[in-house]
Order: sequence, then C-alpha cells, then structure tokens
Amino acid sequence: MAFSTRIPVNFGDTDPAGLVYFPNLLHYCHIVMEHFFEEICGVHYSRLIEEHRLGFPTVKIDAEFKTPLRYGDVVEVELSVLEVGNKSVTFSYLIKKGNGQNAAEVKQIVVAMDLGAQQSVVIPEAIRDRLKRA
Repeated sequence: MAFSTRIPVNFGDTDPAGLVYFPNLLHYCHIVMEHFFEEICGVHYSRLIEEHRLGFPTVKIDAEFKTPLRYGDVVEVELSVLEVGNKSVTFSYLIKKGNGQNAAEVKQIVVAMDLGAQQSVVIPEAIRDRLKRA
C-alpha cells in the first residue's frame, strides 16, 4: 500500500530554464518520508532527531527522471516500503504530475543512525513493526 502526499511546485524550486531543479525532486521525497513517519510510524520526524537523536540518512539513492515538472504543477508523491531490515529501510517513490503522468521514480535506502554516536543502530521495534505493516 502506498502512502502519498501532494506537493506544489514553487517558483524557487525551478532553475533558469523553468524546470524543477533535480535535487528538489529528492527534497520532495524527503518531505513525504517525514509525513510518512508522522502518520504511519506515529512519531514526528523532528522528534526522532531532536528528542531520540535517531535519524535515517540516505546511504543509496537511484532516480530516473521521466518528464519535467514546472512552476505551478502540483505533484503527488507516493511512498512504498520495499524492504525493512534490522538497521535499514528501502523506500520507493513515484512522483506524478497532476494529470497522473509519471515524472520520476526514486529508490532510496536509509539506515537508522544514533546521531550522537554517528553509528548505525537497530531500528526501534515500534517503528520497525509499523514500517513492516505499511
């Protein structure tokens, strides 16, 4: 089951050619991941970082861009959980234009990290259980 969020393309998201600058597509994915943690995992991503000192940095990312996005577009970004390991999660994102056309596909692997020690850790059981059910 995919989790989705709609994101408007703002003026500042575009380059001089009027197209969304490609790193902003990855930023859209991160926005959706933050919403996913809050709504599906039951914890606001900022609380994970600030209070629990737990982050999920990207260790691998693969993106394929299919059609450009422009200022004024509203995109729907669908997040699916592909795999949950002891310390890592693989997410898939499908970025679609308002007309349903695929604009990009992204596959991302993140690892649970103790932000104080700067080392990978086992994903807390409560979060891992929700990730597996998503």
